[in-house]
Amino acid sequence: MSEQEWTPAFPGQRPPFQPGHDLSTRHGAYSPRRVDPLATELVALVDADPAVAWLTAADRPALWAWARAEAQVQLLTEYLERAGEAAADGVGDLDNDAVKSAYLLLHRAEARALSGRARLGLDPLSRARLGRDVAATQVDMARLLSDARDVQDAAGRGGEPS
Repeated sequence: MSEQEWTPAFPGQRPPFQPGHDLSTRHGAYSPRRVDPLATELVALVDADPAVAWLTAADRPALWAWARAEAQVQLLTEYLERAGEAAADGVGDLDNDAVKSAYLLLHRAEARALSGRARLGLDPLSRARLGRDVAATQVDMARLLSDARDVQDAAGRGGEPS
């Protein structure tokens, strides 16, 4: 329906929202139009980082879930900063249900982002653990190869492995 065809049913009625509007968007944490571009940027940053070469195509869903949570954290933080500035107290009106809901959603998004970072090896502790596990696997593999070489040498001599 074009705006020219619309006629108000009562005085003061607004025209219907047009596709692509953002008039009803408060923080955008539920809006793919706001979240997905930020998440795409985060995924691209991780893809371009050679320090996280362990991530593979099989990790894409987890990487995307983490990036969406991080994008929500960013949007909610910006919204709450604006609410704090509007209230002139840095926190926002905690009697306002929208502000309270945003703080609760921020907490959940931060928890999801933290969990995703840890599972993907994107925080310092999980990255160190991943490095330790890779090093231990390499040591185990070297030991297995050495044992296999000993068995092969002993079989060539017709004796028992040393």
